[in-house]
Amino acid sequence: MDGARRTKVIIGTVFMGSALAGFTAPSEPPGGTGAGERASAAAMDAVKDSKVLSVQSNNEGRVWEVQLAGPDGTERMLEVDASGKVSAARVKDTGEGEKARVMGISKDARLSFKDAAAKVSSAVPEGRITHMSLDRYGDEALVWDADVLTSEGAWHGVKVDARTGNVTRIG
Repeated sequence: MDGARRTKVIIGTVFMGSALAGFTAPSEPPGGTGAGERASAAAMDAVKDSKVLSVQSNNEGRVWEVQLAGPDGTERMLEVDASGKVSAARVKDTGEGEKARVMGISKDARLSFKDAAAKVSSAVPEGRITHMSLDRYGDEALVWDADVLTSEGAWHGVKVDARTGNVTRIG
């Protein structure tokens, strides 16, 4: 994402303020990953043998968009409500090159979504994860990239190495 677009996304997200539920249900403490984990688990139950590529909080945490990768690189987008019910699912239409890239990413990542979310929550314990995705940067860096908001509206970008589990950036 280029700098100007990222700035617009950050500003838009900050204006949404603390009403954004992030990865935590309202009764859960900041830094928890309960609602996001429930959404990703429900999505993986619906699509067996899949791995999470990204999870995004929408509609103040009432709906989650979960992107999954199948073993053949097929990507699926699922909408999951806060109770864990899958309300919509679609296959993302990609070519063979993108399927190969997705297979490589999901195969090379040793750190699961759940474990990466725990690392992010430890790095910014007062925050709520609003988006987290797995992607490769450059030729080698494979990271879980997370957006975290604190209750004061401060944004933190956190990167976790998907191979080693090391937090590589908090910003």
